Amino acid sequence: MGRSKKSFDRVLSMYKHRRLAFKSTKIPILKTLGKLVLPPDSVTLTYVPVNENLELPPGTVAPTTIIENFIREASDHLILSRCPCRSENHCEKADPYFGCTFLGPAVKDVDPEVGRIVTADEAIEHLHQATEMGLVSCVGKFKGDAIMLGVRDHEHLMTICHCCTCCCISTCMPLASREARDMLVKLEGVNVEITDNCNGCGLCEKACIFDQITIPNGKAVIGVECKGCGRCATACKRDGVRITIDNPDYVEQCMSRIGALVELK
Repeated sequence: MGRSKKSFDRVLSMYKHRRLAFKSTKIPILKTLGKLVLPPDSVTLTYVPVNENLELPPGTVAPTTIIENFIREASDHLILSRCPCRSENHCEKADPYFGCTFLGPAVKDVDPEVGRIVTADEAIEHLHQATEMGLVSCVGKFKGDAIMLGVRDHEHLMTICHCCTCCCISTCMPLASREARDMLVKLEGVNVEITDNCNGCGLCEKACIFDQITIPNGKAVIGVECKGCGRCATACKRDGVRITIDNPDYVEQCMSRIGALVELK
């Protein structure tokens, strides 16, 4: 059995130290210790952009198909009783008790007070609700979540976070080392471009939680470490940001990359 609710809540209380934790990845000795606990080659996380103006190659399925396929493939599904980030940050923009989703046999060890076992259909409906709420989902493998939940079998645990712009722990990513930042991988084939409609208003800059948008000369510029989450396009009121996927095989390639690190049955 994983952590009790009391132990789980105690672990989540460390959220207030998140900035310090990310900064510590730049300190050599702490970086070395961090690699022992969370080996970089065992972590891969990817945001799945959802935007009504997302441009795809003809006949290509939507990005949410990636997560839906993982959900259908998994033997077990669990929804947390609360979102660790939003609940600890007392979020006012999205429901703090709209929890993350986890997949794989390892979820059977999670304490029932921490999360509830659901069917694949319920997990897919939860994903769709997240999208309707304006949350951006992130899928992949992160051993830290297994530690948070108190389950040992991190090889059989997949994470699906449903992130808001204000509370997600990824907002601290710019404080981390480049190696740590690179654990969050842009979805295969995603391109983020600024169009001629941009007037430099700054809404996209404020929406970018990775500090990858600047406005040097009255027009937005996308940084090289853009993670392709699509929040900037959603924030823009003038269609000044264009999100495209030019790789028709992006679903298979993303699933292959993530699937190589986690077993769902």
